[in-house]
Amino acid sequence: MNIYPRRWQALGYLTAGAFLSPLDYFIVNMALPYIQKAFNASDHQLQMVVAIYGLTYAALVVFGGRLGDLYGRKKIFVLGLYLFLFSSLGCAFSPDIRFLIVSRLFQGIGASFLAPQVLASIRVLFSSGEQPKAVSIFSSVFGLASVAGQLLGGFLLQLHWMNFSWETVFLVNVPVTLICITGIHFTMDNNREEKGQKIDFPGVLLLILSLLMIICPIIFGRKYHWAWWIFAVLSAGILLMLIFYRYEIKEAKNNRPVLVDPSLLQDRPFVLCLFIIFFYNFTSGLFICYPYYLQEFLHWNPVETGLAVIPYGIAFFIGPLLVTRIKRSTHTLIYIGLGLLISGFSFASLFIYFQGKPSVGMDVSLFTAGLGHGIIMPVMMRKAIGLINKEKAGQASGLISISIQIGSVTGGTIIGTLFFSTIELIGFTKAFALAVSAIAAVQITGILINTKLLQYSKRQ
Repeated sequence: MNIYPRRWQALGYLTAGAFLSPLDYFIVNMALPYIQKAFNASDHQLQMVVAIYGLTYAALVVFGGRLGDLYGRKKIFVLGLYLFLFSSLGCAFSPDIRFLIVSRLFQGIGASFLAPQVLASIRVLFSSGEQPKAVSIFSSVFGLASVAGQLLGGFLLQLHWMNFSWETVFLVNVPVTLICITGIHFTMDNNREEKGQKIDFPGVLLLILSLLMIICPIIFGRKYHWAWWIFAVLSAGILLMLIFYRYEIKEAKNNRPVLVDPSLLQDRPFVLCLFIIFFYNFTSGLFICYPYYLQEFLHWNPVETGLAVIPYGIAFFIGPLLVTRIKRSTHTLIYIGLGLLISGFSFASLFIYFQGKPSVGMDVSLFTAGLGHGIIMPVMMRKAIGLINKEKAGQASGLISISIQIGSVTGGTIIGTLFFSTIELIGFTKAFALAVSAIAAVQITGILINTKLLQYSKRQ
């Protein structure tokens, strides 16, 4: 008998809270033109509204997972909810663009405390037989967020509720956070794995700085035309990441507290899982290019644009719920998920290239790709977290979240740069078709890595 009788109710509130993290990534993109008009903001300031959220989230998510291990996942999750609540209010009632950017920074901090607690709690609260279903439920919220962010954002912006405009995309977070705070209080224990440990603050600082120096050049490279110093900062960030790794090894040998147990990064199957997670999140490029293509080239309004991504989002939502019913090995499911991503994006590229606008064929292709995304995500999360002991669940969850975030940022930047830099050369339609086909091509890397992962599994 499981010692956590209210674990399924707790999972509902955990996933609802975690839903806010990807939702705010998608929904804010829809509001950027309105924010620009309200504050007379520059393109650089608008980019910061989006980027500062992702930067703080990625830089602090391992720290958030570690805090959950040390002080209890319920406490840190609730702290994240409060941060998200008050920072969302700060965003909605910002007097100027600078205040909005700072509020978005605190939203990113709140998000970094939310996400790692969910996977770590699933690893602790649920038996091995229940974990696949729990992870699938958690994964499905990302599919729901991809639809809700685009569609809800479009409707809210058109609604003009109580004379609010762009503010509503932040105010929608308020009731969700309040419900989750109340629900978690009654359904979840403050489980934690380590007591009496201290936080590795030098490790925290090294990791944050290295991640910022890696992610910032990727985000702002196109703006500064990929100047030499962009690559210098990126190289310095990679070097600093290696210094962090060597520092953690030294601290672990001396039995001092560490932020990330070096054994996690020495576990080859776990690291291979992180790379697959990194590459399939290049799918974020679709959500950068597609809305822009529809609004700027085809002149669709926000609601029509939101409706266009529904096939992908519905399939992304269905995929995690379907995967528990497919009786195949983990590696076979990985091949299936990546194969659907490749075929879906490949056919979508062809339909755009020859037709130039959304069609039934395009919708079916996006549905196929979304289904692949929905299958691969819970399978990879379950595979990665299952390789790690419960005591390291928070750290492992943080590393998985980093792979998701850096993959999304890197993929969005590379695919977006390819799209925007080729518009003038080959035109809108061919540039978008090329960008979509590039997303498909990247997934081949995941198939090659999964083959390597399968070889490791056979040796054990």
